[in-house]
Amino acid sequence: MLQSFRLKWSSDPHYHRRNHEGSSCWETLGRWKRSSPELDRIQFLKTVPFFDQLSNRQLKRVSDIIFERTYEIDELIFEEGQPAAALFLILDGRVAIEIYRESSTTRLAVLEAGAFFGEMALLDETPRSATARALERTRTLALYRNDLNGLVYRHPRTACRIYRSLATMIGDRLRLTNELVQMKTPGDTAGLG
Repeated sequence: MLQSFRLKWSSDPHYHRRNHEGSSCWETLGRWKRSSPELDRIQFLKTVPFFDQLSNRQLKRVSDIIFERTYEIDELIFEEGQPAAALFLILDGRVAIEIYRESSTTRLAVLEAGAFFGEMALLDETPRSATARALERTRTLALYRNDLNGLVYRHPRTACRIYRSLATMIGDRLRLTNELVQMKTPGDTAGLG
């Protein structure tokens, strides 16, 4: 009997369709296929330091509240001085972080796929300290502060881990800034006290 099933399965390409339509096993496999962009998004989130401590279930929760958007060449993602609202993750493309002063532009950084920016927006609405501009066609994911705040009530452990990662990054940057300030000679700080 088993051998006869194997022969039918291997020799008749329509055997599955005729004998297993509606089977919950095949429906489940179909759902996985349909949700592959979601699985790709979760795999991407695993590579971002902000989310690398989250479980797959927690990543799914984050994926459900993140928005995807494509920006064209030279399109502004946000402008210096605007109220901050979201953290951005670059799926593909390149983004320039720039500040404008009177008649000049200073490029602070060029970020590529896998990078994130605007993370301070997850804490408050403090105005953006720089402008983010797409240098080429760029796909991003955005996590909005209001959505993260909602996650605090629905899934507090997930939100707590994200906030912990944010605190760690801010602490690391503060330590680095302190080290840079301490490296200055006493003459560099003359008149500052």
